[in-house]
Amino acid sequence: AHAVGALVLVDAAQTAGALPISLRQTPIDLLAFTGHKGLQGPPGTGGLVVAENVDVAAMEPVVCGGTGSHSEFEEQPTMLPDRFESGTPNGPGIAGLGAALQVVLERGVEAIRAHELALTRRLVEGLAAIPGVTVYGPTDYAQRTATVSITVEGYSVSEVGFMLDEEYDIMCRVGLHCAPAAHRTLGTFPEGTVRLAPGMLTREDEIDTTLRAIERIVRR
Repeated sequence: AHAVGALVLVDAAQTAGALPISLRQTPIDLLAFTGHKGLQGPPGTGGLVVAENVDVAAMEPVVCGGTGSHSEFEEQPTMLPDRFESGTPNGPGIAGLGAALQVVLERGVEAIRAHELALTRRLVEGLAAIPGVTVYGPTDYAQRTATVSITVEGYSVSEVGFMLDEEYDIMCRVGLHCAPAAHRTLGTFPEGTVRLAPGMLTREDEIDTTLRAIERIVRR
């Protein structure tokens, strides 16, 4: 990309906080992230990290409007971060994200990943042992995050999600997960899958409870 003058933009919505990422050790110029997933922050938060080598002045903002600075001018401010932050900032969300980042930094991304991968292995191996359950994703755990997608023979993904929620108080997400192309690749389009995602605060006994719940659903 750099050879032809293009910038490298990485979408880290699913990986920020879940995998170690270094702008200094990779050719990443721009990294977009969301705050409410691996970074443990509140909904409605996110950001764009810009590498030091990027000529920000040459980048035109997509959204323009009031920033609270240089209001005497009709043009968008050129200073940073005002140039790219139009409108009223989400103060409570930013404060919540800041507090969440402190927790992530204190625990360490590597330690969080090791915890989540151990839970993921326990979950995947348990699911694979249940007849009628199909587990999607790589078998090499080094290539996985803590997101596990499944389908259950004889049930729609919506039915499985409803039963897990209503009968067992287990939260999951069903459907296409804002990624229809990925589900076409998996062969699960148009219905999608049931997505389970162990997190930083998930315990082993909660994984075992989930496995028992899915096994009971299958055996009905």
